[in-house]
Amino acid sequence: MSVNRQQTIKPLLYLPATASLPEPVILSAVQAIVVDATGDNGIHEIVGAAAAKSTSLLRFARIGPIETITEAALDSLLASGIDGVVLAGCRGPADIQNLNVLLRVAEAIAGIAAEDTTILAEYATTPQSVLSPHSLAGASPRLTGLIFNASALAEATGCSELTGETDTASVIVVGRASAVLRAREAGIAAYDVLPAHALDDAAIKRYCATSTRNGFSAVVVQPQQVALLDPSASLSSRPTAGAQR
Repeated sequence: MSVNRQQTIKPLLYLPATASLPEPVILSAVQAIVVDATGDNGIHEIVGAAAAKSTSLLRFARIGPIETITEAALDSLLASGIDGVVLAGCRGPADIQNLNVLLRVAEAIAGIAAEDTTILAEYATTPQSVLSPHSLAGASPRLTGLIFNASALAEATGCSELTGETDTASVIVVGRASAVLRAREAGIAAYDVLPAHALDDAAIKRYCATSTRNGFSAVVVQPQQVALLDPSASLSSRPTAGAQR
């Protein structure tokens, strides 16, 4: 998918399964909510409430890793009216291709147009994806963006959490570069998850500036971080994945 370098991308908003939806003013500041659907978490109620508050808000379910995804779960999620899925623990194109096949079957069962369900992939959050030599270009026409989470990679590799610009572990530096390079190679967006401990204006500005310098298209935030973002957090000079249909 081609990218439009002039279009502003709003942040993605990650929501825990049990979280209440933020106020409409908060929802208007993001392009999509991503609700954790890796367990039994009431995804139907949450995405339904989001649709009632904003018809323009995209709704994603976070699922995976790929080995844990069942056809029954996908059938249920697509029936709830979600716009797409975020694949956790993506190791490379094979995982995306497998998810593409599962979604194709689920779309047929739900009576949804083929390839109407978007895929975002959490990438470079496992050693396998950081070390993978395989391009993501052409893995699936559904794939519109990669999401990098430094904390997830730190946990997966046993290195220190991201705590600032001057003491970032080398594993995180390599992972961040891998996510951005793979996204650029595939012509899709790259999203950077803001650390959970970034809860003041100075920290948010610092991490957003770091994301911009490292080539990310937009950031991923928690509800308590949205209000702290300034307009530059949308990173309008960076490419968009064209995820909104």
